Amino acid sequence: MKVKVTGKSDIGLKRKLNEDSLLIAPDLGLYIIADGMGGHKAGEVASRMVVETMADYWRKVRSGKPPSFLHPIGKDLPEAAKHLINSIVLTNIIIHEAQKKPEYHRMGSTVSALLEEEDCIWLANVGDSPVHLFDHGRLIQISQEHSVEAERRNLGLPLDDSFGSTNPVLKNVLTRVLGLAEKVEVYTNPIRPEAGDLILMCSDGLTNYVSEQSIKTILDDFSISSERKVDVLIGEANRGGGGDNVSVILLELLEEGTWQKFKKKLIGKG
Repeated sequence: MKVKVTGKSDIGLKRKLNEDSLLIAPDLGLYIIADGMGGHKAGEVASRMVVETMADYWRKVRSGKPPSFLHPIGKDLPEAAKHLINSIVLTNIIIHEAQKKPEYHRMGSTVSALLEEEDCIWLANVGDSPVHLFDHGRLIQISQEHSVEAERRNLGLPLDDSFGSTNPVLKNVLTRVLGLAEKVEVYTNPIRPEAGDLILMCSDGLTNYVSEQSIKTILDDFSISSERKVDVLIGEANRGGGGDNVSVILLELLEEGTWQKFKKKLIGKG
């Protein structure tokens, strides 16, 4: 699997600080978007803790000195996936502990992470920073949204105007976030994209200000590079209001060379 990755973060038009943080680390096979929240500068601190803690964790894993597991992970998962979950659990503990400082009280962050591992990519997320697979013109959300609105949708409860007008704040309240509680449940899922597919990671500063159809149109434009697509997506978010920070990471799955394909076939034959 050969992956080309590009990404960028923008403060938007109305925020004084950029509380998003991103990590693009091909050497680790790790890509992260974190959207921080909290008081003055605290969101910025929380999101930076996410990328720094996880990058440090995975440098240890890749060097053959993985950190210890903080608690048993009961799922029947490969070692890499367990370490991905563990790195997020560790991050949650560190952010939660940092809240003992008054200036960091109630700070937190979302996290969406992708990890390259052999024949698949592992997705892990907490919060509402979405990850989408763009496959043959279809934009498919592959992350799990942890918000009040999403929980109501999953339970089959109504999402009509009366719900929004009665308590509009609840529509944006997160049900899972890093740092606010001692423990956190991490959503994980393996994905096996094919050559030509795109994987879009972003903060909700993109999806709240750019329609799904516009995102699909931009991703489907083969006349522009991945780098240009990232710029256009961010530009559209700002043209749509720019009311939030916006971060985008775009992974493009490339066709492998003939030798790599042939070698895989030989390996497959044993």
